[in-house]
Amino acid sequence: MNESENQLEGLLRGSCSRRKVYGRRATLIIFIGSILLGGCAQVETRPDPLEPFNRQMFAFNDAVDRAILKPVAKGYVKVLPAPVRTGVSNVFSNLRTPTTIINQFLQGKPVEGLRDITRFLVNSTVGILGIFDVASRSGLEKDVEDFGQTLAVWGVPAGPYLVVPFFGPSGFRDGAGDIAGLYTYPPTYADDEWVYALFATDFIQQRAQLLDAEKLISGDRYLFIRDAYLQRREALVRDGEADESDPFLDD
Repeated sequence: MNESENQLEGLLRGSCSRRKVYGRRATLIIFIGSILLGGCAQVETRPDPLEPFNRQMFAFNDAVDRAILKPVAKGYVKVLPAPVRTGVSNVFSNLRTPTTIINQFLQGKPVEGLRDITRFLVNSTVGILGIFDVASRSGLEKDVEDFGQTLAVWGVPAGPYLVVPFFGPSGFRDGAGDIAGLYTYPPTYADDEWVYALFATDFIQQRAQLLDAEKLISGDRYLFIRDAYLQRREALVRDGEADESDPFLDD
């Protein structure tokens, strides 16, 4: 077992122990952990009223991934050295911070919102547009908040699980939150010729960071990823605290 797999299994053990979701890890590492959360779940009992449609979309997305996205991600990793990829990841993580800041205040967490404002300013200046995560080294931990979480805090039900063509796991509430999030994501307002390049680079970077994690997926891929996504969203809404009454959590 290589070092990457050891790190990923360590994250799995931490997730199953209900350790806090937030910390100094990059946003994509959190997503990798969400995939590994499938090992804590009883996936067969998850409600999924749209499963026939979702499985078709999952198969479509999987085919696109195998034919295009995964080969591109492998080429990206092969061409760019790790320090460069880390810098790219840091930049896009920093660009998502305004979304987190807005949602901190919308959720009634002004202290966390002010801390994330400081984090954004430090990384955008001293960290040279976010290439270097200076804020984390200074003790300003990274938070992850989005409009889907805010809607949940406001009492909006999650709605059915939904697999979106090309974009993957989502839900009715989270889908609405993702649309709102586009308006607080700075690349959305870039000039037309740069928008597609920025979004494509961000997407490829995210896919590249999942190459090692997907090796640990076992059994029915659809069930594994579905349940991992649902548990991750539940944990994010609760700021990493598990709901002891949740019948789908396995002690």
